[in-house]
Amino acid sequence: MTVYVRILLYIVSGWMVSSGLINEEVKRIITTDPAVADGVQAVLAGLLTTATVYWWRLARRFGWKT
Repeated sequence: MTVYVRILLYIVSGWMVSSGLINEEVKRIITTDPAVADGVQAVLAGLLTTATVYWWRLARRFGWKT
């Protein structure tokens, strides 16, 4: 998953630089710091886990096959 997170960071940081929201120094930090990639990966894993649990609870509530 780390590879996909790094690709996502490159895309988002490139968009943010072209929009003028961040400068090149911040882009360099975002795209090269492994702690940033680890943090984003942890957040995405948490969101995916949360979405899965809520989908399961919704299926159980409506009597769908679980």
